[in-house]
Amino acid sequence: MRIKSKVWYWLAAASGLMGLLYSLGIEGGAQLGGTISDGQFVAALCLVLAAVLFLRLGFAAQDREQHPARRRIDRSHARTEEPEYRQNRRSA
Repeated sequence: MRIKSKVWYWLAAASGLMGLLYSLGIEGGAQLGGTISDGQFVAALCLVLAAVLFLRLGFAAQDREQHPARRRIDRSHARTEEPEYRQNRRSA
């Protein structure tokens, strides 16, 4: 089962919102004289980049939903000669 495009879009929105809210918290702490640690910066940046990744996956899923793959029939296993039926056998 494939994940629908709407699910990817919801994940992108949630991740982007959390990344922006976390960034705003970091910025507010910096205005009050606090320091910004590397871990805080990396966490906020990863959340925003995850949102971009989820958005791209949503676009790919939407394209896949609109244009489903055409299935090709594999006939490489087909017999090349006619099978021996019971009435065709000489000894029967």
